[in-house]
Amino acid sequence: MNLPDIRQLNIFIALEETRSFTAAARLCFITQSAVSHSIKALEKQLDCPLIERMGKRIILTPYGEVFLHHSKRVVAELETGLSKLAKLKQWGYTSIHIGVPDSICQLVLPGALKDFYEKHPRCEVSVSIGDTSEILKMINDGQADLGLGIQQALPDQKFIFTPLADDELCFITSTGHPWTKQEPTMRKELSDVRLITYSAKSETKRLVTRHFNEHVIQHHQPLTLGNMEAIKEMTKLDMGVGIIPRWVARREIEDGSLTSHPISTPPPKRKWGVFSPAHKTLALPEEDFITICKEHLEAAIQAGTVEPATA
Repeated sequence: MNLPDIRQLNIFIALEETRSFTAAARLCFITQSAVSHSIKALEKQLDCPLIERMGKRIILTPYGEVFLHHSKRVVAELETGLSKLAKLKQWGYTSIHIGVPDSICQLVLPGALKDFYEKHPRCEVSVSIGDTSEILKMINDGQADLGLGIQQALPDQKFIFTPLADDELCFITSTGHPWTKQEPTMRKELSDVRLITYSAKSETKRLVTRHFNEHVIQHHQPLTLGNMEAIKEMTKLDMGVGIIPRWVARREIEDGSLTSHPISTPPPKRKWGVFSPAHKTLALPEEDFITICKEHLEAAIQAGTVEPATA
């Protein structure tokens, strides 16, 4: 089926708004016969009746009601797009839509965006939140230009991965947890605690599971949460032992509400980077955004490795 053109949609919407061929023609600056011809052609194209005449009144059929709803959405989206294009042409604005995980959004993005806007004040940045797999889907569906995430094995070559920084995972406990007095013997004691880790479908969870399997560390099936802040809060309440990057818990470690412990030597590591479509040539604002994110992420991770001062 060929799609109706925007002119047909506007005429149909005008007819519904006015309920009159004469008024719709006046609204669209065309003749009454042109309105009638457009509606008949639209009904033929869709193979269903859109309107009914009740004396001098015009009402929509059930088909017309459904089609009207989607027609208005299409026209509204197009008008929004045209408005944005006009703004870009008039003021020289550009835009970037990025996907980022929750922890990056909270701890890295505010400072990175501040520096970015100082360099590109006319670039609008839209942000969507998700884990790496969700972000890759956003990029693949054309809903994001760039995505910050954790490197993973991909079945195809749809994406380019630009490395930013590496971090390490650690255990965190409440300050009253027995581990604060005596560090655990991994293989012996992990089977006795509830572990709290990030989302079951995330690359972080897969990394933790793979690391434990490789080191033959027995452990219960972890409690998984989709938010690093929730992991920290549940750990504070002694609901279990959290698994988290140390830099994400830096504030709580420094104020003494959480204590960090090494998982093993070497610890499980994650490689952060920026995903972009393989066919995409990065614009200057996008290249600068990646550079600024790299600086801020490296600084956050580095600051998180420093042990808090003791009195």
